[in-house]
Amino acid sequence: MLNHFSAWLTNTPLTVFLENAAWAVPLIQTLHILMIAVVFGGAAFINLRILGLLDTEQPLPNVFSRFLPPLTVGVVVLAVTGVLLIASEPNRAIFRVVFWVKMGLVVAALLATWGQRRWVAAGLAGAAKPSALAYRLLAVVSVGLWVSVIFAGRWIGYVSGWPGSPT
Repeated sequence: MLNHFSAWLTNTPLTVFLENAAWAVPLIQTLHILMIAVVFGGAAFINLRILGLLDTEQPLPNVFSRFLPPLTVGVVVLAVTGVLLIASEPNRAIFRVVFWVKMGLVVAALLATWGQRRWVAAGLAGAAKPSALAYRLLAVVSVGLWVSVIFAGRWIGYVSGWPGSPT
């Protein structure tokens, strides 16, 4: 199934355009990297506040209100630029296990981050309880997931495709 999808994608006008426009992929990669900084920065600020290491005078709902919107926009831009990067070289990403690991890590990191927001909204981790062990543990896990997403994303370019995959 992935072989058919990759073969189809390779012949689309989008892929042909991305292969022939020398400026397109570097521009998309640059935007992708900038959005990684936005997303990780937002997640880091949120989690450092939860851990009581930064901006401790700010109530958690205010911290989420400040950092979650740009983080969300960053995730959307990452999804769009990620799809474009896959379209530019379909075989480079979709036939590498680390790509699929990264996608799973992205889902887990998003669930952790938005789960934290729901926790705050429900009042389970209000400004008076930032030291709750479970919530602090979730903050550490969230940062670890986002760092793992970044690591996996960089690793994609350095691993081979699985056996039998197109080159």
